[in-house]
Amino acid sequence: LYAGGLGFYPAEAHARLMIEGFVSAFAIGFLGTALPKMTGSPPLGKIELSILLAAQIGSIVSHSLDYTTAGDAFFVFLWLFMVGILGVRLCFFRKSLPPPGFVLAGMGVVAGVSGAILLLIGRIVQLSDLQRSLGGLLLNEAFILGPILGIGGFLFPRFFMAVSDSGCDAKTWGQRAGLAAMVGVAVLASYLAQAGGILKWSPIFRGLLVAVYLLSQVGVFRRGALSGSLSLLLRSAVLFLLAGILISGLFPTALPDVKHVLLIGGYGLLILTIASRVVWGHSGNIEFAEGRRRSLLIVLGLIVLAMATRVVAGFIPTIRVSHHIYAALLWIIGVAVWSSAVLRYVWVADPE
Repeated sequence: LYAGGLGFYPAEAHARLMIEGFVSAFAIGFLGTALPKMTGSPPLGKIELSILLAAQIGSIVSHSLDYTTAGDAFFVFLWLFMVGILGVRLCFFRKSLPPPGFVLAGMGVVAGVSGAILLLIGRIVQLSDLQRSLGGLLLNEAFILGPILGIGGFLFPRFFMAVSDSGCDAKTWGQRAGLAAMVGVAVLASYLAQAGGILKWSPIFRGLLVAVYLLSQVGVFRRGALSGSLSLLLRSAVLFLLAGILISGLFPTALPDVKHVLLIGGYGLLILTIASRVVWGHSGNIEFAEGRRRSLLIVLGLIVLAMATRVVAGFIPTIRVSHHIYAALLWIIGVAVWSSAVLRYVWVADPE
């Protein structure tokens, strides 16, 4: 863009590539692997995976060429298909229930798809400011926050301690799922209020609610928990997640810039952290998740520096272009280092 070779301003394309590309791919990978294993239902087959992959690539290519409508349509199809094949497994083939917190993951996915559909409708008919803002919030934030909250209660304790998978009885499961659903409804209500113009207090309420839920369900900052590089990444990402939500309420006029605390330091770092634990766990290398790993510390430093550079760029016009470029390069290098350390183990099967 800044070299003059792109041909269009990628405001929508950039956001969609990160949400419908980066985030969506990790969410498909995690839920498509975890839910069948947790429920004892059949894993995704080659035909199903091929359809998912084709739709994911279609969305990424469309947005890269600035065909936003086509990209959103691929994304909606992708997740409707994903919900369908997982729903069939849950209804007809499961041997056990998923963790109760996964109710939040489902609510987040439904919210994200609803947001994309709403934005697609906006390309046909004129939407109100509230509808357009709500669609963006559901797609760009709720789609990520719901699964993170849902996954957190199950996965985050495994970063710090050995966790028994004893499960819970139907009554306890229902109570915990009901609590998760109530939190999800409150979070979605905060997005509706924010779209309606309550720009300051809606994010602050949401940040406090998320903090109480996460910290009550997960001992992220509990004394005596196991420590290591991956645990440090998780703690850092949770801090940036909570700070990013609260900051977006405190600085509503600078929202596009300060929101990158949430998007890069919170969501981006958290997704890479979760993926590290999952990939190492499923490849029989769970010992990598413990202790000090230089590669992860480098990733943490690069991602935090990218976040800080991108946020600062919004407040100092004279360095905006250069720091946009630096932030992008730091993000790319950080993900490359992470890929070298983690992604290659996707091809390694767990010997057990």
